[in-house]
Amino acid sequence: MIILLTGMPGSGKGEVAKAFQKRGIPVVSMGDAIREEADRRGIPRTPEGLKEVSLKVREELGPGAVAILTIPKVEKLLETEPIVVIEGVRSPYEVEEFRRKFSEEETIILAVHSPPRMRFERLRKRGRSDDPKTWEEFVDRDRKELKFGIGEVIALADYMIVNDCSFDEFQTKIQEIVSKIISQI
Repeated sequence: MIILLTGMPGSGKGEVAKAFQKRGIPVVSMGDAIREEADRRGIPRTPEGLKEVSLKVREELGPGAVAILTIPKVEKLLETEPIVVIEGVRSPYEVEEFRRKFSEEETIILAVHSPPRMRFERLRKRGRSDDPKTWEEFVDRDRKELKFGIGEVIALADYMIVNDCSFDEFQTKIQEIVSKIISQI
């Protein structure tokens, strides 16, 4: 079984991924596929470089390109693991690629949703090099994410965690959903 973990930047996907990892379930990051491809092509891992790689692989492999790059790693893990979480699914084309390979019955979409102002504050505190510094940059980034089709993926979710609460309350919600999903196997 694969779990496609999606949500806007700063929604809390990383915390959900950690909860699965703590239970011994491997997590594959879609972003890692792009970073590894950048390395393979000799392109620096800067925001500009990663964007360039993203665009190139989509030109070469189609709109589900990042999923196509991720699938071999997932297949390898599924040889020994009953569940693999794929973090960072952003488009319906990626969902389609995963479902084509692993079947709809074996694919669960788990979305994390959080209000924009809360996500903006989290991203500012997180401070990654590609995180927005201003509200305008944040809104621009959200628009780009939505153009990829992430809103459609969120709408297709089998499970949704709403992260509009304290960290401890969010952790409780995560544990409830993770337990519920794992119990289905």
